[in-house]
Amino acid sequence: MVIKKLTQILNCRFSSLGASAFLLAGLTGFAGAAAAQSAPAAEAAQKKAVAVVLTQSKVVKDAQGKEQLVDASSVKPGDVVEYRATYTNNTGKPVTGLVADLPIPEGLEYQPRSAKPGAGLVQAATKDAVFGAEPLMRKAAGNKTEPVPYADYRSLRWTLGQLPANGSTAVSARAKVEVVVPPPAVAVQAASGAAR
Repeated sequence: MVIKKLTQILNCRFSSLGASAFLLAGLTGFAGAAAAQSAPAAEAAQKKAVAVVLTQSKVVKDAQGKEQLVDASSVKPGDVVEYRATYTNNTGKPVTGLVADLPIPEGLEYQPRSAKPGAGLVQAATKDAVFGAEPLMRKAAGNKTEPVPYADYRSLRWTLGQLPANGSTAVSARAKVEVVVPPPAVAVQAASGAAR
């Protein structure tokens, strides 16, 4: 089975030249591309300062057990997918306050401690968007705490700080496919509506 449509937001916040800006990357059929979010003209110029390229690869093992990253155009439950977001500063000035958010869509289970860079730079959140260090904890019966299941993780956030002039950096994480998302019915409805 193939994940035909998967659309999520990849946010990049940075504050060089005075204000914060956001970049979006759309995933459709596991092909990522960066696109700038609509905003005032002053922020539009800043958005072009940092380009984001999002790639997805399936993690497979060869005959010797060594991991390889291959095309992720076709996945099935049980497959592990690695998302990599590469941020490139296209200016001659450092960009400061760089924060990268990577959503983990429904149907995918975050793989424990697979976020890179890790230690101290990455935090995770469930759908409540309250970020904390991995493993996330929640209140349980009897005023105790318990670990949040990794299947409930919905976003990762890296506080990357400064991106040097003309420099680039990357973040990545892995998730296991739990459910293959079918193509949206909207396209089918539109086609059948046009035939009337």
